[in-house]
Amino acid sequence: MGEADVETLKRGYAALNRGDLSVVLDLLDPDIEWHEPGWSPEGGTIADATASSASSAAGWRAPSSSGVEPERVVQRGDQLVAVVRQTGAGRSSGVQVETRLAHVWTVADGKAVRWEAVAEPEEVLGDGG
Repeated sequence: MGEADVETLKRGYAALNRGDLSVVLDLLDPDIEWHEPGWSPEGGTIADATASSASSAAGWRAPSSSGVEPERVVQRGDQLVAVVRQTGAGRSSGVQVETRLAHVWTVADGKAVRWEAVAEPEEVLGDGG
């Protein structure tokens, strides 16, 4: 894991923001493990991921009014920690919301095998941000 993985991750976020899920899915292992608060208390595995299942499971739909922008990406062992600013509009209200999260990616053989969203990026970084 190195600088190439960091650049690949940034390209993945750029593809996500333009709605190009085929590029995003190419970066994911078919058996990737997702851990997102509110989606499944224990996390889950998506076997044989498809564009619809992966985007639904991670809440990753990228209409023009939303986006996920990485502020910084830090390598921690076999993991990449992306501190992201996620923006979007409420489904029924249309009110713009903005959230700052950490996305913790575990990469093996050039593919993401695990993804976890953490509400407090500082908890993962351990450096105050």
